[in-house]
Amino acid sequence: MFGGPFGEFSEIALGGEALPGSGNSKYAVPDRTEAKALCVSASEFDRRSIYENCQGDRLNIRQLEAFRAFMMSGSTTGAAQLLGVSQPAVSRLIDQLERKISFPLFDRKKGRLVPTPEAQLLFEEVERTFASVDKIRELAADIRAANTGRLNIAILPALSFRFLPAVIEQFRAEHPRTTISMTIQTSLKIEEWAAAQHIDFGIAEFPFIRAGVETEDFCRVPYVMALPKGHALERKKVLKPVDLAGESFISFTGNTTGRHLIDQAFHRAQVARRMVIETQYSAVVAELVCRRLGIGLIDPFTAYDFRDRDVVTRPFVPGLEFHLGILHPSHRSLSRAAKSFLNVLRAAKNTVLTIT
Repeated sequence: MFGGPFGEFSEIALGGEALPGSGNSKYAVPDRTEAKALCVSASEFDRRSIYENCQGDRLNIRQLEAFRAFMMSGSTTGAAQLLGVSQPAVSRLIDQLERKISFPLFDRKKGRLVPTPEAQLLFEEVERTFASVDKIRELAADIRAANTGRLNIAILPALSFRFLPAVIEQFRAEHPRTTISMTIQTSLKIEEWAAAQHIDFGIAEFPFIRAGVETEDFCRVPYVMALPKGHALERKKVLKPVDLAGESFISFTGNTTGRHLIDQAFHRAQVARRMVIETQYSAVVAELVCRRLGIGLIDPFTAYDFRDRDVVTRPFVPGLEFHLGILHPSHRSLSRAAKSFLNVLRAAKNTVLTIT
């Protein structure tokens, strides 16, 4: 294996497959090409000839680095400085390269190396090869830093309006070359998409029932009661169902987990609510509370989003759990970019829950 300014490589072949050759003389012609004379004029020498004659043993990257450095600098001294090696080392590598490809790349004139037309043609191909190597190296660095690729995320509405955009902003500050697709969906649809491998990961509300999905807890926190500032119930430190009798209540629609939990709590307490508005989204509940159209339960992330609005929150007893999970396809590992995003997401969650 050879190290150099382009990383570590063992061998490289130009023009596709490298073919076995023979011959021990400096410019021996490989057996399979003996019928093709290499002593051709520059006008007859084209790229196909280069490919046919770059046979024998595989070329190693160090020899090509020396050749490239010479062609760029114009001398073995300049090439040695570019590569950080001695001048004899450059000469030796170029000599080895010529032996490998079985035709001369330089005319030796008064102790100087003068590139042949064949060398110029080969140099063009070497430049393209090294450009590809540079791109691979850059891509590898981006993958290592989780700074490339695309993330497909699905998230339930409660986290989508202010919380997740703030997370995306922070993530892209560190990973600007990663593209993100964010879809807002119901928990059932997010689970379906994760099982079908349509997304890298999603955040949805428990319970989950589908096979083919890996899950982990994201948070288990209680809903809080949202009140307009100055409401009579603001003086209470904790609110119970009995405290809400007769109040205009804004609730979730019947197809949500939150609504099911709320209905059970009031049913057990034998308290009838005065329902005035129903909506799917916690953020809409909070907005309606701001407009003094009633009171309602919201999740802590929505409460955080509305902390600078005309809304106050109080703990509600019995505690109704807002239980979210991270889902991703069980048959596909999370990418480095996805893992980095989730790290930012978890840190942001901890900040929100600490404040609320």
